[in-house]
Amino acid sequence: MMRTLSATAAVVVMVAGLSGPRAEDWPEFRGPGGRGVAAGEAIRSTWSATEGIAWKADLPGRATSSPIVVGDLVVTTASSGARQDRLHVIALDKATGKLRWERVFWATGRTLCHPTSAVAAGTPASDGKRIVALYSSCDLFCLDLQGRLLWQRNLAVEHPKSGNDVGMGSSPRIVGDAVVVQIDCQGDAFAAAIDLATGVDRWSVPRDRIAGWASPLAVAGDAGPAVLLQNGRGLELRRLADGGEAWRWEGDCSGIATTVAAEGMLFVPSAGIAAVTLGGREPAWRAAKLSPGIASPVAWNGSIACLNRGGVLVVGDTGDGGIRGQVRLAGTFWASPIVVGETLVAINTEGKAFLVAVDDKPEIVAENELPGTFTATPAVADGSLYLRSEAALWKVAAPK
Repeated sequence: MMRTLSATAAVVVMVAGLSGPRAEDWPEFRGPGGRGVAAGEAIRSTWSATEGIAWKADLPGRATSSPIVVGDLVVTTASSGARQDRLHVIALDKATGKLRWERVFWATGRTLCHPTSAVAAGTPASDGKRIVALYSSCDLFCLDLQGRLLWQRNLAVEHPKSGNDVGMGSSPRIVGDAVVVQIDCQGDAFAAAIDLATGVDRWSVPRDRIAGWASPLAVAGDAGPAVLLQNGRGLELRRLADGGEAWRWEGDCSGIATTVAAEGMLFVPSAGIAAVTLGGREPAWRAAKLSPGIASPVAWNGSIACLNRGGVLVVGDTGDGGIRGQVRLAGTFWASPIVVGETLVAINTEGKAFLVAVDDKPEIVAENELPGTFTATPAVADGSLYLRSEAALWKVAAPK
């Protein structure tokens, strides 16, 4: 019998909401607000290449980017060609997996990247009307939901020293009516808020010249919508209105795993996890055992979970950082875990997905495997799970 995994617990976070996408959409990296949480969803517990799959779509190139779900579309990106200089935006029909449209552009910036990554590394984002896609080549495109190009920015042309030889990985973040990009590198490092309607800069600010792959996070600041930027030296909060710095927190941070916001706190990957209040200087608590590796932490309903580099999932309490339990998973994890109801979903690079009950001490309740290499974070919408391998996108059917 197929076990349905579900819950209805709400997650209270400080993330600034988006008005455009439907509540059931998954419109950006790690879903609504970048939380990685689908509190009211229910997914099936078993699937394989021949069981429980609604459809599989072959893709034209490589990517480490995640799919997003907007209305009746599933949108993903890819890069192809001997130099990975052909940049694809692909929209599939959510019900059937058939191609609705595809747009291909030429890269204008550098396309060198680590063999484990791809030029299509950043996850696209949508406000329910438009789609923005940022590539490691620092090319940024904005399209409507029919695939028509609205505007493009070749940021590596504007900033000739942006990029690095292992590739960029930050995802764009839509905040209100602007898209925020974070280009952290050893050369022309900067962050910018770009008007969604026109493609014109609202503001652009220089960043520390160090490589980083974290993504911006939308938060509600004291003076209105703001964006949190992270690199290896700490956090800075920028006002969306003018880009002015509202707050800074200095500390050694991960350059990859991204801060998560929940329950009025920022949970920062910093020598484990540091729980920081917006505007605060000293962490409310630190927990060295909550140590995310490449995968970003996920926080929900009083709990926080981290996957370390050894494949151990550790679950703690958001109130004090106390450890509730841990369970060893198998393999290497690049994809960040997500929480669906009270079940955590983590997929390793070999395609094995672990479903872990996290309402009490973590316990593996199911293991399912698909062929391929998986580095993209899963997406979930309408009870279906979307899993991206290096060559295909799989839709795990919703439970009956």
